[in-house]
Parts: sequence; structure tokens; C-alpha cells
Amino acid sequence: MSALNSILITGGAGYVGSVLVNNLVKQNYDVRVVDSLVYGNDGISKLIDDKKIKFFNLDIRETESLSNIVKDVDCVIHLAAIVGEPLCKKIPDAAKQINEFATKNFVNICKKNSVKRFIFASTCSNYGSSSNIVDELSPVKPLSLYSECKVNSEKYIVNQNNNKFNTCILRFATAHGLSPRMRFDLLVQEFLRDALIDKKISIFGEDFWRPLIHVNDMANACISVLNAPSKLVSGQIFNVGSSKENYTKKQLAEIIQKYVSEAEIEIVKSKTDPRNYKVSFEKIKKILNFEPKTTVEDSVIEILAKIRDGTMNPRDSEFSNMSKLTEKIHSLTTYQFDENL
Repeated sequence: MSALNSILITGGAGYVGSVLVNNLVKQNYDVRVVDSLVYGNDGISKLIDDKKIKFFNLDIRETESLSNIVKDVDCVIHLAAIVGEPLCKKIPDAAKQINEFATKNFVNICKKNSVKRFIFASTCSNYGSSSNIVDELSPVKPLSLYSECKVNSEKYIVNQNNNKFNTCILRFATAHGLSPRMRFDLLVQEFLRDALIDKKISIFGEDFWRPLIHVNDMANACISVLNAPSKLVSGQIFNVGSSKENYTKKQLAEIIQKYVSEAEIEIVKSKTDPRNYKVSFEKIKKILNFEPKTTVEDSVIEILAKIRDGTMNPRDSEFSNMSKLTEKIHSLTTYQFDENL
């Protein structure tokens, strides 16, 4: 058990958060969760009913309420965000408020309330496009509002780091895999859904690289940082993934075709994808001895099993962030970053 026992997870009912919260409860941490429940609470409802966690139904922009919740919290794992470029593009004002302003405000609240460690979920898409393998020392080149907000938040968080308030940035590879709050609008799941429903996987930017990571490995990476001594993580940025799990989009489609043989692969030349990055994950492996355990192929097998036994239908709109989120999230007319918080 870590010396940091009281843990607050923002976005704890989401795709990654629900896996992380369940894992932390199993390891007997004192867990608090903040989530606006835009996607419902299916992933953590039993934990709430059984009083295994303290749950707060809040928007991350409700700063006054957050001040009370973080009292006596040892570590915050900040996952709450409008995730991905399509969503951020759809609701840009709310995305900027939540992904950047609220994050910075929340960091200040945590620091003021003597939180010992702040772990921030960022993204490898911050690297934008590079013909070389990128690592944590490579320049960031945000190509979207989503990554721009993440980069701005990262800079602010790193600058707040000190010996009493340890900050750590986790730049995650692209997520995939089964979660209690399932999504089919992520790259691997999207390709799998299209293969099953349309019998076709359409790809643009077929030779462009993406690093992938299973959602359970993402949760385990958060727990690794939580358990690590301060000297190893304080002020650090880690890419989180496996160097073996860098794939081109075409390679991903071919893995899926192996298991859904009737699906054809269509290369779309009329569209382009500006993001192209192959990532090194040697730092987290060397410093924290962290290495993901689940491959893309494992993930495809486990998801297909759920679909084929009828437990899951990839057509359900509840599995898409786009279909639910845009109806419920609004920008707040006066919400800004307040450096005096």
C-alpha cells in the first residue's frame, strides 16, 4: 500500500476512470470520485451503492465544491476532460473551459489544500507529426484544440511542482479495450465496429503511426505513479505505452481483418490525417519498471467475444462520446482561469 492512501479521481465514471476506480477499490485505497455523469454511472454504480467509494456528481468547473472535496486527499488523478479532437471541435468553448481553465484552477485548489501528488492524464497526440521516433524530450506540436489544451495544462502543472506538491504528467498512447463504460468511437474499436457492421474498414493516412495502450494498462500506469517514491515521479513527464505497440493504421486494420475475415480494407486517398507519431516508452519502463501487458490483438479477441455472445452491441449509441456528450455539455459564459484561486 502506498503512503498516499486517500485518492481522488476526476472523471472516475468514464472509460478509463471506471477501470481505475475499480482497481483502486480492490487494492483497498480510500477512493473519492468526481464525475458529471454525462455518460451515466454504469461503470461504478455498484461501488456507489455498496458505499465502497465517496461519489460527488460535479462538473469539474464547480470550483467552490471542489475545494471542500480535496481536503484530506493525498493524491489526485485528473482524468476529467472532453476527450479527442472531434468532440473538442464540436463544443470548442466548453472544451477550452474544461480541458484547460478548469484543470489549471483545480491544480491551484489542490496545491492550496495540501494535496501531496497530482497526476495528470495527457496524450501522445501532443507530438503532432514527426518522421522520427519521439520521446519526452521531443518538441510538442499540438495540431488540434484537444492537444493544445493538454500542452497548455502540462506547462502550467509542471511549473507548480515542488517538494510538497509533486506533479506528474502521463502522456497516454491511444486507448483501446473493454471497460465497464465502453466506447466504440476509439480507433481500434471504431475499426472493429465498421468491420462487423459495414464489412469494410475505411482508412485514411494508412501508413501513419499510432501508439496503442489497453485501458487496464492505463489504470495500472496511474497506480504505478501513485506507488512510486517522489524522487522518481516529481515534476516528470512519462509517455505511457509500449514501444512494441506502435502500429500504422493499416496494420491495425489487418489485425482486425484476421478475426473478421469478411471485412475488406478500403484506403481513402481523398482525406488526410495530419497526426503521425511513433513513440518511445523507454523512460517509464526504465524508471518505474512499467510495461503494458495487453496487446491490440488481445483486445480485439476480448471485445469480439463480448459482441459474439450477445453481451455487447457495437451499434448502441451509448458507446459513442459524440452522441451523448454534445447534448449535455455547455460552455459557461463567465468561466475563466483564475490564478488567485
